[in-house]
Amino acid sequence: MLNAFTLNDLRLQRLDLDAQDSISSALWVDLIDPNQEERERVQQELGQGLATRPELEDIEASARFFEDEDGLHIHSFFYSEDMEDYVSNATVAFTIRDGRLFTLRERELPAFRLYRMRARTQRLQQGNAYELLLDLFETKIEQLADVIEDIYSELESIGKTILRGKPGENFDKALSNLAEQEDAGWKIRLCLMDTQRALSFLVRKARLPESELEQAREVLRDIDSLLPHNESLFQKVNFLMDAAMGFINIEQNRIIKIFSVVSVVFLPPTLVASSYGMNFKFMPELHWELGYPYALGLMVLAGFAPYLFFKRKGWL
Repeated sequence: MLNAFTLNDLRLQRLDLDAQDSISSALWVDLIDPNQEERERVQQELGQGLATRPELEDIEASARFFEDEDGLHIHSFFYSEDMEDYVSNATVAFTIRDGRLFTLRERELPAFRLYRMRARTQRLQQGNAYELLLDLFETKIEQLADVIEDIYSELESIGKTILRGKPGENFDKALSNLAEQEDAGWKIRLCLMDTQRALSFLVRKARLPESELEQAREVLRDIDSLLPHNESLFQKVNFLMDAAMGFINIEQNRIIKIFSVVSVVFLPPTLVASSYGMNFKFMPELHWELGYPYALGLMVLAGFAPYLFFKRKGWL
């Protein structure tokens, strides 16, 4: 998908590409998983080549932040969730060339969607490509801050389940949820650190106007304030994980104690039965035709009865 935006009274206005409007007047060219025709159109009208999928996935710093004859290039992670609530970091390629911002990504992302909604009513201050780029990074950091708050709330709920509940099915769900929150926390941390590197590169390499330079510094300060909060998430997750495992171990030890007592109680009768063999002359079952299947059934019942009892008590 190809979207292009121009400035109208310092507000972003989408160009009608279906009406064959030229994108040469665009300040922002936004591409979402573009097809070959859209890539060729950008190349022909603007002379801008687009990054390929392997280039987007390259994680080396020299391949993510660089400047060449095609402009200033930044490849940055953006946090996202799919329809099944699976979290991931998607790479977005930013290129600034001839005062125009190009963005390339493989799917729609919440930060971009939120920024486009805001841009309908909010004016830009300077109306240049660097301001657009910094606004997108700022929206990204706001989104990450909201996600961190959501994780805090989720951990509070998990904490109540663990500290007030009993080990069982709820603990299984809580441990699984803890693992998901820790995974989300790591992806947020990676996203924050990647953005920090991207902005540091931008400040060093781009000749930013004073207003954009101050905006970049503000975003960097926001990142510095979020990183400790993100770190505390891992401490909270580890605490809850240790607490859950501790309660589970206590419950397992209690169950093992019960089985040990049961084993000790039935050990003397087992010893007597083994010693004498219970082969008494006047046992009526010895001469009974159904004595053998009766004994087998009794053994099966004797095995299943304790199992069902322990199962009902929640010890198994």
